[in-house]
Amino acid sequence: MKNILVTGCAGFIGFHLSQLLLKSGYKVYGVDNLNDYYSTKLKSSRIQILEKDSKFIFYQNDIRDIQKIAFNERIDCVINLAAQAGVRLPRENFNKYLASNVDGFLSILDFCVDNNIDKVLYASSSSVYGETNSIPFSENEPINSPKSIYASSKIFNENLASVYSSEFNINLIGFRFFTVYGPWGRPDMAYFKFADSILKNEPIYLNNQGQMSRDMTHVSDIVRGILSGLEIIFLQKSDESDSYQNLIFNLGNDSPVQTLYLLETLESILGKKAKIIHAKTSNEVLSTHADLTKAFQYLAYKPKVSFDEGLKDFASWLLHYRDKT
Repeated sequence: MKNILVTGCAGFIGFHLSQLLLKSGYKVYGVDNLNDYYSTKLKSSRIQILEKDSKFIFYQNDIRDIQKIAFNERIDCVINLAAQAGVRLPRENFNKYLASNVDGFLSILDFCVDNNIDKVLYASSSSVYGETNSIPFSENEPINSPKSIYASSKIFNENLASVYSSEFNINLIGFRFFTVYGPWGRPDMAYFKFADSILKNEPIYLNNQGQMSRDMTHVSDIVRGILSGLEIIFLQKSDESDSYQNLIFNLGNDSPVQTLYLLETLESILGKKAKIIHAKTSNEVLSTHADLTKAFQYLAYKPKVSFDEGLKDFASWLLHYRDKT
């Protein structure tokens, strides 16, 4: 049984990935600092579910202090999902992106070098593409026009991965996630905030007439893609003799959804109309759309969950979770 270290295990994607890894027979060492960027109660609930499996061991630590943790077994692979999420933190909090996304990732890479761990998977983001005229977004496109500090920190992650793969012979795979949604999701995300506001009869600020579009990707598809990356990095097999030292993959749905359609679909599912206040924003890209050609070629990645089906899945969970809490 292989031992996988998952950082950010109490987060949305980290929680679902840890569940899938445990179900797939891996032992999971989870690390999370349980910060208060959003509800710590939600994060603690996720950990409580994971700890029902004896193959899950949790450490409440900051990844910048990863060297201080005494793991009782050798770690075979690290999956780094810990990060300061979101693109909207005010300027006075920009240092949080650097502390977690840059310093934290650097600590993870140094930990791997010091402990002879040569397999690392990590979270990047579709935000690295910025405002590009090339649709859909391909991994071959240059990434030199980020629109947020968050995006810049993720670009720096990818650059660090490139350096450590060549200098220290580490096999690294980065995943550019496209707007992930689903049960146990992040309350700061638009789909979650919209649903919560509809249920509470509170106003919703709809940017740019709801004409922005996002490649909404169900979390189950995302974690299956990560698991496929884990399997190829262990098996080291492909149709070609490619090295797995430094690969980047888009993980998306290849089917962008307009924000207005998202809102209208939630209204239909929840059976309530939203109170809309129209607003404008200038710090977000108008559209995201993942080119999945490379992910399909290497990982056989193909999303399975349609947006309408996935949103019903989320809404069902939210209603149940609200009733319990």
